[in-house]
Amino acid sequence: MIKATFMVFLGCLFIMPNLSSYGLDGVVSDGNLMIDGAESANWTVMYYLCGENHVSYVAKEMLDNLTKVGSSNDFNLIVLRDGNQQGDSALYYIEEGRAVNLNTLYSWPNELDMGDPNTLKAFLNLVMEDYPAKHYALMILSDCGSGWQGICRDAGARNNGIPLMTMPTFADVLKDVTNDGEKKIDVIGFMPCVTGMFEVAYELAPYVDYMVASEEHLLERLDNGQEYVWRYLEPTWDLKNHTDMKAEEFASSIVDYYRPCDFPLWVFYGYMVIVKKGEYGRPVEFLSNILTRTLNSLPNPEWHIVATHTTLSAVNLSKVDQVARAIDNLSSLLLLNKYSSDVRNSIINARSEVREYGKSYVKDRSTVIQYINFPIEKLAFDSFIDLYNFVQLLNESVENQAVKNACKDVMLKLNIAVIANKAMPNDDSHGLSIYFPENKDLYNRYLWSDELPSPYENLRFSKDTRWDEFLKEYLGI
Repeated sequence: MIKATFMVFLGCLFIMPNLSSYGLDGVVSDGNLMIDGAESANWTVMYYLCGENHVSYVAKEMLDNLTKVGSSNDFNLIVLRDGNQQGDSALYYIEEGRAVNLNTLYSWPNELDMGDPNTLKAFLNLVMEDYPAKHYALMILSDCGSGWQGICRDAGARNNGIPLMTMPTFADVLKDVTNDGEKKIDVIGFMPCVTGMFEVAYELAPYVDYMVASEEHLLERLDNGQEYVWRYLEPTWDLKNHTDMKAEEFASSIVDYYRPCDFPLWVFYGYMVIVKKGEYGRPVEFLSNILTRTLNSLPNPEWHIVATHTTLSAVNLSKVDQVARAIDNLSSLLLLNKYSSDVRNSIINARSEVREYGKSYVKDRSTVIQYINFPIEKLAFDSFIDLYNFVQLLNESVENQAVKNACKDVMLKLNIAVIANKAMPNDDSHGLSIYFPENKDLYNRYLWSDELPSPYENLRFSKDTRWDEFLKEYLGI
């Protein structure tokens, strides 16, 4: 989503559900309502809506919209939603026309910390036990997408200034609920911004078959954008009507329904969106347009206003091991040739021209006030790049044949792993981004506070490849 990065994070609320009462046989009920949840369906789709933040209205709309779909004998639709009020967390079984609150039935508390891994684990264990299916899909909504740094911010939680569930922790939850990958989740969909990273895909690959996510920011209502999240309703509806659909088909269909767009930010963006809630006056709009055009006409691109070009992709996670090996080989060759002017200059050129993501976030939080009103390239976050585009540019400029061959191998493997991709014409977005900070000061810098929850080195990808060693060598760390 496009949004200002100035926000206050509150501490963690340690409330966990008591699930001792959820082992029911046959039919479950809430009051007089009877829900058939015992028979094994073809698909169970689980929506985890972290709405105790500025996307609360989206979580509510999603819940309402999903009642248009509902469940069937062969299709279970289950939602856990938290809003921005105390006492509004609820577990729902979605029937056509109504969302059935299951809190009483399962002794589920009415306030949850959605950023607590135990909440996610309890939700998944409950659903997969009481609503069994041949195939499972997990859809995640939260704000503040942070790529490899974490997900599922809960602004109402008292968690000592670390509001995100780290990706290794998220993967540990999936490891537990899938019995170490013995029963994988078929499809995972990330609605938060910039989560479509190779590091995320690799972290989750042992426990999930397919991942759907965006390399870039997504739009929200206050941006006057097309949609806050990708179009979840239509593919979920299609899945209900065609429960024989394979996981790859479902993941690809989500991308097929998506409509990418170009979205330029503007001067006074933060004022218009945060203060005026998207309804700014004509004088401010007129002045903003003049200043935006003036800045964008300057010869130095660092002073240009940031523009977002939205994307969405689906990835076959069974293929990312091959990509990781290819990246590791390329990293080794780049380290081997670290004193070669040909190789180093080619890296510099490729990094300077590559497609970057996350630029609607500010690079340095000390300049957040300036950035939300003058979102220029110079102040924008620039640590996530398109993996394919980088090796493509490197291959085009380097003369070292071994490095060229390694680049081609990465591109080949990526083309196999990415099964669907949507981007604007002429946008060099190929489905997966990778971490490559512009300079050493940005390495391991947390987007949201001074304390990084988990460093880059803790990722499975960093442990299994030499990409992080290459970054440190290149950046001079």
